Amino acid sequence: MKKLTILLLTFALVSCKDNFLELTPDTNGSAGSFYQTKDQFIQAINSAYSPLQGIHNNTIWLFAELRSDNTSYQQNTADRSGTIREELDEFRENDQNSNFQSFFNASYLGISRCNLLLTKIQSATFDQASRNQIEGEARFLRAYYYFNLSRVFGNVPLILKEVTSPEEAFATAPRVAEAQVLSAVIDDFKVAITKLPAKYPASDIGRATSGAAKALLGEVYLTQKNYTSATEILKGIETEGGYSLAANYADNFKKKNGSESIFEVQFVEGVGGKVSNFIYSFAPYNSGTLATGYALGSGAAAGWNIPTQDLINAYEPSDKRLVASINSTFTDPTTKKIVPFIQKYSNPPYLERFNTGDNFIVSRLADVLLMQAEALNEAGFPNAEAFTYLNRVRTRAGLPAKTADNADAKLKISSQAEFRTAIAQERRIELAFENHRWFDLVRTGQAVSVMTAHATAEKALKSYILPSSFATISLKFPYPYREVQITK
Repeated sequence: MKKLTILLLTFALVSCKDNFLELTPDTNGSAGSFYQTKDQFIQAINSAYSPLQGIHNNTIWLFAELRSDNTSYQQNTADRSGTIREELDEFRENDQNSNFQSFFNASYLGISRCNLLLTKIQSATFDQASRNQIEGEARFLRAYYYFNLSRVFGNVPLILKEVTSPEEAFATAPRVAEAQVLSAVIDDFKVAITKLPAKYPASDIGRATSGAAKALLGEVYLTQKNYTSATEILKGIETEGGYSLAANYADNFKKKNGSESIFEVQFVEGVGGKVSNFIYSFAPYNSGTLATGYALGSGAAAGWNIPTQDLINAYEPSDKRLVASINSTFTDPTTKKIVPFIQKYSNPPYLERFNTGDNFIVSRLADVLLMQAEALNEAGFPNAEAFTYLNRVRTRAGLPAKTADNADAKLKISSQAEFRTAIAQERRIELAFENHRWFDLVRTGQAVSVMTAHATAEKALKSYILPSSFATISLKFPYPYREVQITK
């Protein structure tokens, strides 16, 4: 436990100098002297957003997409240094996989910054409206960090206040039940909803809004199978936030913070240290400049999150989302086989290698519409409003509507169970590579059956998959080895 104590104290005392937006950092002063002015609090809340960038560049997609039937990896026989990622794809990981510790550390860094800010904001003397907004952002971020921690690990330490001494650190280090963590997440999102604005001026686009808090709270309720609460919290998001479906599906990824966007992790191309580079990881490792316009990293730095044939086969004919999401133009010069890669986040030209400004979308309107349809269907079938939400997403993709009395058997939904299947299919395709698939499979109880079938298909396609792969379809990931050792 000593190492976690040190970790918590380090997080608590760290100077809040990292900036989320392009603000000039304060380079001097301790935590005690820093939290004085409104500008300093803005810098502090910007710092609380900052760990999201590392998480989305490096780890969350490993747990949410690579783990699922959506993506896999391109085998790199020349460089085997990426085996810890391969293990995640094939359910062979153990608690010493460094990706777990990295995600754990980044998440609790963000949480500690939120906790410190929430303590200091209570004695702030600037205008109440700004204080409310900053508190709302901190509550939103803390809830989001904890929601992801609970979905990845289940039981985790629940730390809801500034840690100022070794005694406090020891007291907050033990893991608590996932249900208790989700209860705290719900409380934070509820407070955030009351304090955050529905919209921001252009200079503050990218900050958490009340709509973002409602969207994620709705997903928490779906996770808990609390469909009544999910319906209630999701129904007003579209109108209150002024969101609208982008006319062109691909525009969601070509244009940052568009009409459909509810919350995105912000990245800025340039010299400020806030760049994204995940598209370099997602490109086939021997594809040269095809995906990014620049040469890829050496060794096993690329070839990850490669769309599976399973996913490609799941697209319906004429679905506009396929070409917007997946590029299938690259043929591996060694194997002579096509290696598809994610098109959504490939937006060259870029000004510099490993320096892109593409955002990672956390929540957008299509996600909310499909969650609404799911919640309404669970309340009773058939539900006309649920069909409307489902078909708004399908229509944008160029697909015909599904109805309860359709003459086409492929478009007819005759029962609540069939509607569940339709929602799962639509979420998989619509939200592919946006870090939903694995968590959707787990919360809907489909993970074991879907991944067992996927394993069979993968083994038939790939002779190099080890016999131990997919032996146990674990719903949670191992708690980091270091944290296991220090709590013994």
